[in-house]
Amino acid sequence: MPVPGNGVPAGSVPLDALDAGQVADLLADAAALAGALAGQPAAEAACAELAAGWDGLEDLHVALAIAAADLDDAIEAHTGILHP
Repeated sequence: MPVPGNGVPAGSVPLDALDAGQVADLLADAAALAGALAGQPAAEAACAELAAGWDGLEDLHVALAIAAADLDDAIEAHTGILHP
């Protein structure tokens, strides 16, 4: 992605803490859903077809949970900078 003179990749949209919090909540909800569906044959088949990069729903559940936690940590670390 090209980077213009201001250093922000072209086409990127900065998130404020509230938007980032909503994304973190969405990731956490998706992680919970993936965890709840893990082991169910139809859900595992759908995961294999639609999210083939993951080794089943449990793997996807863990990845989503880690992403949500990492985003929560980043929000907490930067909230004081964004909203003193």
